[in-house]
Amino acid sequence: MTGCTLCPRRCAINRSKTLGPCGVGEDLKVGAIVIHRGEEPPLVTGAGSGAVFFSGCPLKCSYCQNRQISHEADGRDISPEELADYMMLLERKGCSNINLVSPTHLAPGIRRALALAAGHGLDLPVVLNSSGYESIEGLESWVGSADIFLMDLKYGDNETGKTLSRVPDYWDRAREAIEYVWREYGPLQIDPQGRGMKGLIVRHLVLPGMRSNPFAVLEFLADLSPEIPLSIMSQYNPCFYRGALSEMSRPLSLGEYEVVVERAIDLGFGTVFTQDMDSPSTYVPDFSLETPFGDGLRIF
Repeated sequence: MTGCTLCPRRCAINRSKTLGPCGVGEDLKVGAIVIHRGEEPPLVTGAGSGAVFFSGCPLKCSYCQNRQISHEADGRDISPEELADYMMLLERKGCSNINLVSPTHLAPGIRRALALAAGHGLDLPVVLNSSGYESIEGLESWVGSADIFLMDLKYGDNETGKTLSRVPDYWDRAREAIEYVWREYGPLQIDPQGRGMKGLIVRHLVLPGMRSNPFAVLEFLADLSPEIPLSIMSQYNPCFYRGALSEMSRPLSLGEYEVVVERAIDLGFGTVFTQDMDSPSTYVPDFSLETPFGDGLRIF
């Protein structure tokens, strides 16, 4: 891979010879494959979501709960053929989808695996589980490969993205990406069994001190369409934070979370997924364990 431009960083590094800012080379690298139940309800029907957690990440969020695989790039190399076999295994075990967690920087190999699996008869929706930091051309390359777009909108301004995720243009790029996906795919479509099949869900993790500028996030999405399914998350855990901001060193308060949910309802969002305030203790993964999230079968 010469001159990598897979993510908006456009680092132009030859990742066949050296690691990119994402922390990995051009070969597929996977941190874990898990039958996962910690997603929004339409994504965890049946046995759960067939989650493939890829190593590395274009962002360097200072509070990332998946630090072992996103920052430290723990995991092992895997061929597209092997990955396709695991996708087929997830389908046989009753998963409701193939959930590609942080796939952007490894997209060519993943799409090769998906094509191989389709040739073997894979018949599950494919979830692009993204940080939201995407380019339009990158998203266009997933046409025919991805069905559901589970996209973060982390911050309501560029400065916070620079401070907390080490990229200068998160807000600009994520807005463009979500506008594109909404225009091309629309809201999440659900089958009669309650399973998500195609379309967009947007996630926002509320940070303590309202550091994520959540009202700007909500107002942008409402202007785009209140029909966008919205997932408002409370799972911030200060134990993962590596930084000097004092407000980020404490848990999110109930009042902070509730005011964001109430604002979403006031703006007219028709579908709002929420989390309990004990979710920070639930979502504390350890990818060195057989059950990284405390439940769910690990198959890789």
